[in-house]
Amino acid sequence: MVSLKESVEEKYGEKENESEDFGFIVFVSCSPEAKRGMFPPTITLNDYNIEFFGDFSDLSSKVRHIRELDLTDNLLSDWAEVAEILSSFKSLTFLNLSNNLLNEPIDKNNNQANEKLDNVNLPMNKLVLNGNNVNWSTVVYLVRKMPKLDELHLSTNNLGDPGNATLEHNNLTHLYLSCNPINDFCSVSMNLISNCSRLEFISLAECPVVQLPEMDDLQNVPKCLHSLNISTTKINSWTEVEKLRKFPGLNDLRIQGCPFLDEYTAHEKRMMLIARLPNVKVLNGGDRIKTTEREDAERSFIRHFLDTPESIRPSRFDELVAVHGLLAPLVNIDLSPDMNIKVSIYHKDECREESISVMQSVKQFKQLLQGYFNVAPANMRLWYYDQEMTKIAGPEEMKFANKELYTYNVIDGDYFVVDEKAQLRVLTGSPRANSMVFGSPSPTGYSSCNAKSGSNLNCGTSPNSSFSKS
Repeated sequence: MVSLKESVEEKYGEKENESEDFGFIVFVSCSPEAKRGMFPPTITLNDYNIEFFGDFSDLSSKVRHIRELDLTDNLLSDWAEVAEILSSFKSLTFLNLSNNLLNEPIDKNNNQANEKLDNVNLPMNKLVLNGNNVNWSTVVYLVRKMPKLDELHLSTNNLGDPGNATLEHNNLTHLYLSCNPINDFCSVSMNLISNCSRLEFISLAECPVVQLPEMDDLQNVPKCLHSLNISTTKINSWTEVEKLRKFPGLNDLRIQGCPFLDEYTAHEKRMMLIARLPNVKVLNGGDRIKTTEREDAERSFIRHFLDTPESIRPSRFDELVAVHGLLAPLVNIDLSPDMNIKVSIYHKDECREESISVMQSVKQFKQLLQGYFNVAPANMRLWYYDQEMTKIAGPEEMKFANKELYTYNVIDGDYFVVDEKAQLRVLTGSPRANSMVFGSPSPTGYSSCNAKSGSNLNCGTSPNSSFSKS
């Protein structure tokens, strides 16, 4: 069995021959306490398999100043050992016992724990008991022994509705109850919230809460309760949400992942919540809601319910109409570009009027034209005539196969001209019978180069024919 004392000495104690041992990484604290031979004021011993306290009698002077102790993921199961920690670490203000085995209640028969806790003044500010399966009676007992406690974490403890358990505290400000099978918010309100006069924040995230308290149950809710987390609960209607307007001091709300919100987009969710809850200033951890955003949300809310029958409109609709008036619907203007354009396509003496998609590539367009004019894409030259630019720069040849038609800014009334590349012609009866030349022969039997030079050389006849030498 591993003790807390052994683990503290192992991690934070002095090591023999420490300066000569280069095979290990040694924890070194630069705190003033450590320089005086004491343990650091914050000790973290996560997953050390600690089961009991141990004998700190020879180390009492080294631990009396320790303020924070994190013992997450250990094997503590007896509250008597916890009582030893609380009574021996006299300056302790933060204790984290998450994911230990403290599932047994502290009862009157546990004399050792009761005696230790009764005879000590605990300066504890923050206590974390997440994941221990503690019960309400244990929680109530511990909280009474910690008059300075301001933050209590009880998430994932299988805690049900408080029932007859009453939590009373005059200093507690933050209470975390997330991931517990609590489904009755009214019980939480009556037995927990109303008896903690300084409570500012409570979290019921991922609890199966369905209903929020009615007005009569909110009378004892402290006005300083300004922050509430009810995300991923089973609240399923706007009627329940609108009850939050009656919480006297609420201005910071977290509400996400509730079933009735699934039908809305993220923008619509935020708009609806802001418009319905004028008291909420911060929503879902974002920035403070600006005046312009709230006004936009309220106007959108009015327009959202314009076509809804009056009998089923939310009451908030009339309140906002009194402020902003009965607004006309916004005009729905479609600014998306046209995907299909009417153009003319010319090939020789043929002209076709077609509606084409501008989302196709030049290659795809040529394949389409092949079906119209029986011209293979490989033997096709395609020209685009812009109605305006053609007057200035002439037509543009469409050479790039993967370029999309919309990049040419094609509009209705533009046209295309399909031309064929020059046919290939083989010169027969020549030593170069296998060579190929482009273009057709001159109508007069002369090549264009001879026509320009005035030479009598006939490039279109056989090399065996006679010609005069200069």
